[in-house]
Amino acid sequence: MTYRTYVVRIYLLALILIYVLRQGVALATEPAALPTINLRHGSRQSLARTPGPSIDPYIRPDMARRMLQLRTTILAAAYRHNLPALSGMSNQEFAAVIVTILYNENFGWLEDDIAPLRAVTPLYQDLQRRANESRMGGNFSVWPANLRPSVALEILRHELPLACGRVESVPVRVEGSQIDLDAYASQDDLYAAITQEISRDDMAVEYLAANLERGLYRAAADGVPVSWRTLAAWHNQGIMSPQAIQQNPAARDYVRRATAYLPAARALVRHKSSGYMGMI
Repeated sequence: MTYRTYVVRIYLLALILIYVLRQGVALATEPAALPTINLRHGSRQSLARTPGPSIDPYIRPDMARRMLQLRTTILAAAYRHNLPALSGMSNQEFAAVIVTILYNENFGWLEDDIAPLRAVTPLYQDLQRRANESRMGGNFSVWPANLRPSVALEILRHELPLACGRVESVPVRVEGSQIDLDAYASQDDLYAAITQEISRDDMAVEYLAANLERGLYRAAADGVPVSWRTLAAWHNQGIMSPQAIQQNPAARDYVRRATAYLPAARALVRHKSSGYMGMI
């Protein structure tokens, strides 16, 4: 066994251990909520609980600094990917949706309930990225946008899965992507390259904005009114209708958590730094 293989296996074992521990705690605290995980979309593989009062939003200081640095990037991505005729939103409002999702993806409800887990969340996130990049390959969600390589690949291929099961082609372009879809010998190699790209803060923003643009086309196809809630549910579970969101525990809880981050997201987009930093 080579040293590299040994290290990869240790990382994967640690990832599995952390995942099992997280799920074990979730099962002990939330025995009745087992959502169906949609593997076609970027979503945290965790259990959802019955919606309750809004959370106390927590933004790590490091995350707050990164988001301030990304503000111009976020606004530019919103300008490229917002379709006002479909969204009914201004570019600034669309940018606030991007920020809200990035904040919401930073932690899950388990970290809300058990704050000490926040200390190991970055490790858990890093292990998923390393697993995707390893020789064994993987399709784990990648932060900061919590997007799966398979979903990023759909975006690069201009694919939009519809509710009926058919896949439609949509004119969504990922600005700045260096991925050549024909340049990789295997899907694992392609996923590893995509993982590296979506791990970058600037490209994570671009892919997220592109995925939300796909959501606008999906809403138009489904005849669903667009709101920040429908776009958040689309990114998390690949669903959009209010009825589907209410019937899906994971999407319902995701939207509930996102509500708490809206004020900070809007403050960042408006660049009212003092008010924004006061929310951290």
